[in-house]
Amino acid sequence: MSEVLTVNDVDRPVWGAARPSLLAIRVDSGEAPEWIADRTGALLNSLQSDYAVTGWNVSVGDEWAELPDSLTDFVLANVVRGIDGEPEPESGYSFSISGTGPRIAPLVRISAGSVAVGRRLPARRLAVQLREMHQGALTTNDADAVCAAVAQTWNPATSEFADLAVRQLARRGNWKIGVGYRTWISTEVGSITHLVDRLTAVKLAGGTLISAPDDWPAARVVEAMTATLRENGLDEVPH
Repeated sequence: MSEVLTVNDVDRPVWGAARPSLLAIRVDSGEAPEWIADRTGALLNSLQSDYAVTGWNVSVGDEWAELPDSLTDFVLANVVRGIDGEPEPESGYSFSISGTGPRIAPLVRISAGSVAVGRRLPARRLAVQLREMHQGALTTNDADAVCAAVAQTWNPATSEFADLAVRQLARRGNWKIGVGYRTWISTEVGSITHLVDRLTAVKLAGGTLISAPDDWPAARVVEAMTATLRENGLDEVPH
C-alpha cells in the first residue's frame, strides 16, 4: 500500500467532484516492454490496495475486455502504429486500463517506450484519473495515495495531481513542471528549499511532494505552486 504523510485536514476537497487526475512524465527513453509491464503491474497492485479495486479492464479498439494474465503480451499488442497501420516499436506503446470498485474507479493511461529524445512534447506520459462512484467518495488521502503510488512504481521526472480548473489556469504544458494540489518533483529535476504561502512538503520516493490545502480555490493553488517553483529556480524538466 502506498504511504505518504497526510498534511491536509479537509472533510471535502475542492477537487472531489471534478474527476481529478494525476499526470506524470518520464525523461528516460526506450523502456522495454517487459519493464513497462512490470511497472504497470506494480502500479495496478498499489492502486488496487489503495482504492479497493475489484477488477481491471483494458481497451481493445472501441470496447473493453478483462485485463489479460500476461501484461508483457498486452503491452506488445499495444505498440504504436504509423499512419500506414504498421507497428512502430521505436515510437513506444500506448494503452488504457480501467478499474472498478465500490468507491473509486481509477482510469490509467500510459504511453511509454519511445526512443525519441529532445522533442517539444514529452512522449512518455502517464495519467491516473480518479472517478467517484458516489458523491463525496474522494478524500484528501486519495490524492496522497495516487501520488505515492506513481512516484514509487513509475520513476517519473515530475507529476501533478489537479482538477481541470487548476490546469486551465496554470497553462503549463509541454516540458513545464506541472502544478496542482499535489506536485511531485524528482531530485534529478531539482530540490525544494523554499515554500510559498501555506504549502507543505515531504520527501517521497526519491523526490519531494509539495501539497496545497485541499480547500483552496484553483487560483490560489496555481499562484502558490508557481511561485514556489520560481523561488527554487525551477521551470522545465531537463530533457
